[in-house]
Amino acid sequence: MRTLFLLPDTWDLALDSSGNIAVASEVYQQAQDVASACRTFSRDVYYDQAAGIPYFENVLGQFGFPLSLYKMHLETAAKSVTGVVSASAQLQLTGRAASGAILFTNEDNQTGQIQL
Repeated sequence: MRTLFLLPDTWDLALDSSGNIAVASEVYQQAQDVASACRTFSRDVYYDQAAGIPYFENVLGQFGFPLSLYKMHLETAAKSVTGVVSASAQLQLTGRAASGAILFTNEDNQTGQIQL
C-alpha cells in the first residue's frame, strides 16, 4: 500500500519534482503510518471500527490511567502497520502531559522513530 508524503512539521501534502502529490517510501512511510495509527481514535475508521486507541473510553480525562496501559495501546497500534515487527514506546509524564517516542523495527531489520 502506498502512503502520501506528509510534511513532518505541518502534516500537509507536498509535491514531488514532477508536480505530483509526493508519496512516502520505505522506513519513512512506515514511520508516518505508525504515527497515524497511534493518533487514530477507536471507531474513527469507517471501514474498520476495531482499529484505533480507545482515547475517549479509557485514556483522555481518566484520573490515574496507567501509563503502562497507554504504552501497550501505542505499541499494539504501531505493530498493526504492515511490515512493522516490533515496537517500543518510551513515555514520560510531566504533569498531565505525556511525551516521548515510539521506536520500531521492520521486516528488513531497519529501525525508525517517531516523536509523540
